[in-house]
Formats: sequence, C-alpha cells, structure tokens
Amino acid sequence: MDNEDIAREHQLIFDLAKTNKRRIDNLEEEQKELRNLTHAVSQMVVEQKNMRDDLAEMKNDVKQIKEKPARRWDSMAEKVLNLVTAAVVAWMLAQIGL
Repeated sequence: MDNEDIAREHQLIFDLAKTNKRRIDNLEEEQKELRNLTHAVSQMVVEQKNMRDDLAEMKNDVKQIKEKPARRWDSMAEKVLNLVTAAVVAWMLAQIGL
C-alpha cells in the first residue's frame, strides 16, 4: 500500500465516521423526542383517569338531582294519604260519637 492508498482509506474511514456521527446524533434526537412523547402520554393517562373519576362523580350528582323530584312527589303523596286516612278515621269516630 502506498501513501495514496492509505490517504484514500483514511478518507473513507473519516467519511464513514462523519456519517456515523450524524446518524448517532439523529438517533439521540429521536430518542429524546420519544422520551418526551412517552412522558406526555403518561400525563394524559393520569389526566384521563382524573376526568373519569370526575365524570363518575358528576353522573352520581345528576342521578341524585333527577331522583329529588320523585322523592318529593313520594313524600307529598304519603302526606296526602296520611291526611285522608286521618280525616276518614276522624269522620268515623265523629259518627260513633267519640
């Protein structure tokens, strides 16, 4: 091998090293972006869990709000029934002289 061959081999190795350095730099950047994406996805999972918990709580609140008028109606119907029963009993007692 003469000096020209050695210089050519040296240039090939140098060019290959530059190419490899550029590829490694690109891989490092992609790895950094992948880590950032993974972190963002994990934060989204936590936020989604919190939203699911909040939604379950809101559904429970809406259910209670929807049931409130029915409970009120049931309570009113019970009071009217008690009033009518008391009136009938009072009328019957008045009829027998008590």
